[in-house]
Amino acid sequence: MDKNSSKGVELYSDVDFHHKFPLQLRFFDADQFGHINNSIYFQYYDTAKMDYFTRLGVPCDQRHVTVTAHIDADFLAQVYTSDNNIEVQSAVTHLGKKSFVFVQRLVDSKTGEVKCIGRSIIVTFDLVKNQSVEIWPEWVEAIKKFEGSNLK
Repeated sequence: MDKNSSKGVELYSDVDFHHKFPLQLRFFDADQFGHINNSIYFQYYDTAKMDYFTRLGVPCDQRHVTVTAHIDADFLAQVYTSDNNIEVQSAVTHLGKKSFVFVQRLVDSKTGEVKCIGRSIIVTFDLVKNQSVEIWPEWVEAIKKFEGSNLK
């Protein structure tokens, strides 16, 4: 197995995750075994996604809507409420015409252990026409500037 995978799962170690969002784990995120329920990871990813767009300075309003067309996750290690150094790392890894691939990892920031990998296909959307639209130029520019050479 190569250094970019674990148990056959791509870890995206070749991607520079410029966006890091530290998490405060909440008691009610845990199940009866004291570890974070896997459904909560998607809430963490969504919160970090909103912070990503805010840091880019792109408009997120009624005219600039995104929808998640696809999302998947590979759960690699348990996260407990007692874990103090968990962060979400996010990166856009591919820009299409009307969509982009958003990769996020839940990572122990002290040890570097990847706990979960999430991949989403995000589509830019017109609510009035109820259809996808081309990614807005200001978003393309901001993402390319932020991500640099990570984009394919």
